[in-house]
Amino acid sequence: MFSTSTQPLEIAARVLKPETIEAVRRSPSFHLRGWTILDRWALNSPEKLLVLEAEGEIVLLGRLLDQQQKEHRILSAMAIDGPAALAEHEILAQHEIPLDL
Repeated sequence: MFSTSTQPLEIAARVLKPETIEAVRRSPSFHLRGWTILDRWALNSPEKLLVLEAEGEIVLLGRLLDQQQKEHRILSAMAIDGPAALAEHEILAQHEIPLDL
């Protein structure tokens, strides 16, 4: 089976300004979960992501941090409770955590 993988923030870098990507990389507040979220937003909702970026870096980073914290909290709790038979996106959907912008 042929599979291509991307590096964290590779998809987001195709949509967002280099300065925005650098701000996310530089910030100690963001980790792989946040980078994954930003890539997902860039893939699924590039126009909405551009609008969010146009509102300002602080607005975008605040929204990303909020989403990262929600997802991290839910997925960390599931890891403590034991392995789940569900994919991450299914777990988040069960907890009514939106995946899109």
